[in-house]
Amino acid sequence: MPDVSDKKFLHALLLTGAEYDSIVKIRQALPSYEETWRASFSALAAAGSSPECAEAIISSREKIRPDEEMRKLVSQSVVLITREDPEFPKELAHLASPPLYLYIKGRLDSKKPRLAVVGTRKATPYGHEAARKIIRDLAEKTDIVIVSGLAQGIDAEAHRAAMENNLATVGILGSGMDSASFYPPENWRLAEEIAANGGAVISEYPPGAPALKHHFIARNRIIAGLSAGTLVIEAPEKSGALITASFALEQGRDVFAVPGQMFSANASGVNKLIQDGAKLVTSADDIIDELGLERRKTAERIAASLTGENEKTILEILGEPASVDEIKVKTDLATPEIISCLSILELKGFIRPMGENKFQRIA
Repeated sequence: MPDVSDKKFLHALLLTGAEYDSIVKIRQALPSYEETWRASFSALAAAGSSPECAEAIISSREKIRPDEEMRKLVSQSVVLITREDPEFPKELAHLASPPLYLYIKGRLDSKKPRLAVVGTRKATPYGHEAARKIIRDLAEKTDIVIVSGLAQGIDAEAHRAAMENNLATVGILGSGMDSASFYPPENWRLAEEIAANGGAVISEYPPGAPALKHHFIARNRIIAGLSAGTLVIEAPEKSGALITASFALEQGRDVFAVPGQMFSANASGVNKLIQDGAKLVTSADDIIDELGLERRKTAERIAASLTGENEKTILEILGEPASVDEIKVKTDLATPEIISCLSILELKGFIRPMGENKFQRIA
């Protein structure tokens, strides 16, 4: 396992632009990343390096300062972990092509189940609403982490819906996570919010790495690999979301799909998934049952579902039947606000009308 001091040289080597497989090959012949960083051209060549890789390492020494670059990572709250570290996700170690290191900002909870939610960047209102409803219902009924790719469309909707419903979420990048190379740039703030709200942003690529096409294909195997199942919401025939679903199948994970609208171009990919055996999803229960997830107890379900303080206050009062006027006396809330909260609570199944304009908590 590389110690902290040796990791700064691993980070420096990655910043040279040399392929990581080449760096690993050289490292196997040399005792540490530090010695790899300091090796001569002939020593690198003897260790199996290509001339291009050896030249990239040697020419970078004048402009890359390992200590300074590591300090930059720390200042950005980014951690570099390798496959030998105990915090490395065990689910990824078993992939056919596992990542050998990861840059992580935030917290990756290893104890909670995870669900990947992916789909087209050009989502329709139907796709946005489907993502929000399923994630909202999941949050009410179980404790799960939502994984996606921080792209526009369904990915961004999934991340936002998770945070709005007090679920942790994990975003996987196909670029460096520094602001200069982050892609798509319009979701930079979203990534910061994810890390600040108990989730994590992860990249296989060092700062400065551009968003290349093959990076996103590689990223998709991590999205699927971290998750117990992958839910696809809106995907045309040629979609990165379908690649993620394919990785999930290869890894022996469950694949779920929300049926698409018949006349929508975004329906072709998801409907084909269903025809090929993906689990058709119309509610959160379809996912919970298939994955065998633990359901929240009633009190936990209520706490997870209610985000407004007024809703919580009124629900507490309704341990005994009470009318709108009685609630108003106890809370000083305006009548329209009370009626709105009662409608929400009844819609969510937490209260029932008792006659005489009174309501009572069900459980």
